[in-house]
Amino acid sequence: MSSFTNFANRVSSFAESATLALGARAKQMARDGRDVINFSLGEPDFNTPVSIIETALQKAKDGATKYTPVGGELTLRRAICDRMKADYGLSYEEKEVLVSNGGKQSIFHFLQAVINPGDEVLICKPYWTSFPEMVKLVEGKPVFVEHKNGRPDFEDLKSKLSARSKAFILNSPSNPSGIVWRKEELETLKNILEPHSVWLLSDDTYDKLVYSPAKFFSFIQLFPSFRDRTCIVGSTSKSYAMTGWRLGWALGPQSLIEAMTKIQGQVTSGASSVSQAAAVAALKGSDDFVAAFHKLFASRRKKLLGLLDAAGISYMQPEGAFYCFLSLKPHLPASQSVTDFCEKLLVEKGVCLVPGEAFGEPDYARLSYALSEKEIEEGLRRLIEFFKASKS
Repeated sequence: MSSFTNFANRVSSFAESATLALGARAKQMARDGRDVINFSLGEPDFNTPVSIIETALQKAKDGATKYTPVGGELTLRRAICDRMKADYGLSYEEKEVLVSNGGKQSIFHFLQAVINPGDEVLICKPYWTSFPEMVKLVEGKPVFVEHKNGRPDFEDLKSKLSARSKAFILNSPSNPSGIVWRKEELETLKNILEPHSVWLLSDDTYDKLVYSPAKFFSFIQLFPSFRDRTCIVGSTSKSYAMTGWRLGWALGPQSLIEAMTKIQGQVTSGASSVSQAAAVAALKGSDDFVAAFHKLFASRRKKLLGLLDAAGISYMQPEGAFYCFLSLKPHLPASQSVTDFCEKLLVEKGVCLVPGEAFGEPDYARLSYALSEKEIEEGLRRLIEFFKASKS
């Protein structure tokens, strides 16, 4: 291994993705022959619908294997606009859409386009692990807003808004908690942000995975006056089981989208031609399989929460996505951290959770129920068994 390490300072200014690192370790253990139940990765465990795959394959055979426009194929941008109209009742034009290699890239380009060194970005805890690290990468400062059992603490938000505040990140349904922002909470947020010159980034990746009685509301759907300073990010990854296709998008005012497209043009250029063809098929096709995915996740959620309740393990009430944020610290010896517990749980029981430290809450751990009910039952059995052994 080379000892030459003359790297840029930014390499050490942010952390690697804890979810990806743990997931990779769990997968390696499985390849080594261990019986592992991996609750760490935010990825549906079923394949992309066959109709989408076949459409993409045919498009590739027909010649859709060339470079694409930086901002995305016109047919896909139109399909995204049509989907926004159908789902949110919002009218966007193709020039207000950027197609990227996954929603994560769109988020990063948004931050690159609006954040200057020293600008502050407000992020609610618990947060998706990549949000603050991306802010650091563009030399901004993440400012964390506290919560009350997962729900936003608006008094804390008010106290942390300053002249340096440049953006607020809204993630509903939330990764890692599954919390869905209520209509009245969004109205309170609007009233707090309105007097300030602050961008709103609305990460709507899990908008189709919301469980009754919770209901998803698009911020711009409720408050169209914020349209000129809001960027909506979406993706085919979760609702359409297309994580490996790496296809996401951003919608916003034309000037913002042009700035983000300019950046993307010098970084990756356009997204994969085949992935874009698949995304068109997903967005313009029947929603039957989306409903089927939703029904499956709802059943798994019900099974999981029943097992947790029976074991007396508390959690933030998950209303959307496919995560549950477990409150583990009360179940552990005072001297043991949740991170240490998760490490031992993986090694000794072959069960992989993500420690809450990665999401700004060290007393919690994230569990993804994007697994079969059989795996959920077995994983919880091992987890509970390990709890009992830790207490004794």
